[in-house]
Amino acid sequence: MPIWTTAPVEAQPSLTLVNWQVMQLPDGDRHFVGYSPQNREGRTSSAIVEMDLERLQGVTSTGRVYQLVGTPGWNADAEYVWRRWIAINDVPQWEDVSTEVWSDHLALKAMHRSC
Repeated sequence: MPIWTTAPVEAQPSLTLVNWQVMQLPDGDRHFVGYSPQNREGRTSSAIVEMDLERLQGVTSTGRVYQLVGTPGWNADAEYVWRRWIAINDVPQWEDVSTEVWSDHLALKAMHRSC
């Protein structure tokens, strides 16, 4: 399965990801990994620079906005792209922090419901 370059941010400023994960590198950078229904492909984002945990929306270093839909999950295409990305970028280790992100999201939603 090939890996191809993505459309420029100007052509596709936002994307939705389902069956998503958030992966954290040893340097603290986090990346979205998931399946993009619009493009029908697995996706690994550039580093996340802003994250709205309540809305499950983030902006990456390229300026693209990612909207996470549903609960964290797994997708074979996304996993393939992630594995290729870490190999290309020589990343020996990472941590899946999706559960932490999801827990923080739920806590924020509950807090705002009680206000």
